[in-house]
Amino acid sequence: MKVKRLKHSKRVLAFYEQNYGFRKPYNVLVDGTFCLAALRGQVDILVQVGKYLGGEVQVVTTHCALRECYQLGPTLSGAHKILKKFKRHRCGHENSAVDASQCVREMVGGGNKEHYLVATQDKDLMQELRQQTGIPLMYISGCTLYLESPSYKSRGDAEERFRNQDLLTDYEKETIKQLNAERGEEKKVTRKRKRPKGPNPLSCKKKKTEGATKKKKKKKEPGSASETTVV
Repeated sequence: MKVKRLKHSKRVLAFYEQNYGFRKPYNVLVDGTFCLAALRGQVDILVQVGKYLGGEVQVVTTHCALRECYQLGPTLSGAHKILKKFKRHRCGHENSAVDASQCVREMVGGGNKEHYLVATQDKDLMQELRQQTGIPLMYISGCTLYLESPSYKSRGDAEERFRNQDLLTDYEKETIKQLNAERGEEKKVTRKRKRPKGPNPLSCKKKKTEGATKKKKKKKEPGSASETTVV
């Protein structure tokens, strides 16, 4: 199993975990077409799907998928044997079975609340599910498992959710609410208006004339009359 495909599957699963709440163990919903492709490509679904998705998985099917495989006879007898190994989830059609594709549509309809990862080779079904959001699709090409990248519909929905989501916690909302309430109750503080001060006394000081600045005091010379000699 190539490292590139494993990195791809991790990125895809991380997208569905962050935006649609998927968690391990992943519920992988398989139908008869997927089991037939696994039989032809010698893919051990329980082992290889778990390795590819990088964790514990729960492979499940429905009563309708089993019944459809059985009714198609020898063509899908091998797929029917594989499908019988998996746990059956209640689909609501136990008394009146419908086509496997219709059953899968109803299982993941309404936002895929059970977080199913649909494993099928039915191209028409896959095309319809791409028009819905939050439904990962997996198929087999030859002997290789492949998890499809999120559809444009899912990516657009995730971007819209991110733009509209509230990033504040309940505690932060309550804190902001209290601060706004306190701010509304506070009285407005009026600042005391400063009166214009008088002119700076230093700036009013007269400038010195050039004659005054050049005039210097004369130094007293030694031996002048003002000096007294002591005998």
